[in-house]
Amino acid sequence: MSTKTPFVPNGPVHWILDWDGTITQKDTLDTLVNISASNKPDFPTLDHWNRVSQAYLSDYMTELEKHAPGGVLPTTVEDEKRLLKALKPVEQRSLDRVSASGIFEGLTGELLDEGAKKAVMSQQVELRWGFVDFLRDVQTRITRQGDVLNLLSVNWSRRFIASSLEAANVCLDPKIIFANELEGIEASRSSNGHISPEGDMKIISSDDKLRYMERLRRTNSKSGKTIPIVYVGDSWTDIECLLAADLGICMRNEPVGSSQKKLTEALQRLGVRCPHIRDLGEADEWGVVWARDFTEIQKSAMMANS
Repeated sequence: MSTKTPFVPNGPVHWILDWDGTITQKDTLDTLVNISASNKPDFPTLDHWNRVSQAYLSDYMTELEKHAPGGVLPTTVEDEKRLLKALKPVEQRSLDRVSASGIFEGLTGELLDEGAKKAVMSQQVELRWGFVDFLRDVQTRITRQGDVLNLLSVNWSRRFIASSLEAANVCLDPKIIFANELEGIEASRSSNGHISPEGDMKIISSDDKLRYMERLRRTNSKSGKTIPIVYVGDSWTDIECLLAADLGICMRNEPVGSSQKKLTEALQRLGVRCPHIRDLGEADEWGVVWARDFTEIQKSAMMANS
């Protein structure tokens, strides 16, 4: 385990937030697929989506059995990392199936903007309680004490994330969002449906997110001093970032969602203590806590004292 950077009173904090199930109340991937389906009524988008979803689950279970026979999962962090890395090809094969299916072919930035707006208005995409006030507080801290903010997501469209936030009246520079994108969108062209055409940009796994987080850590070090990172995430894909951050915050619904349950069980398997954020002092050397929403983070001793 790497040494944690201490939080300095009134000093800067580098906030890195996951999108799906963290900033949002639930995963938004189905919404992205529905935007495409609604704009291609004569194309069997949902049939293709069901097919690639089933293929993903089958591939995942086969690969998991290969690397964790009989469902015997790791009990050490290093073995957990090895398992997650071994499962990464499953994610790539899934992206290849989605790209080949044509599900997102023909989408444009404008269609994503309009679809995101409708999804927010209909509450298909709903921001987690307290996020807007939390963000306002962080933006004040950015001006006052040099905080840094980034979003880091395995979502398939950065434009969709930015458009959803804008539709919810959240003002963020899209440049601080790190996520995948449908090919053609950044160039203002109709997409061919391929995801993350540039390999170095691809964010599909836990170790991809960790690699980006460490790159952001180096980029945002000031005067040779590393700014402590608070990472907020909700799923197994976030576990390496949560453990490597100076403070990891697991977002949990009540009742706990399926991806959140997988993360919770993983931390328990690995012997990582995860108290509620109000009991921050009870966290172990990994520095991981949980919260229900951004209001709890905003009111926490960590935010009040840094």
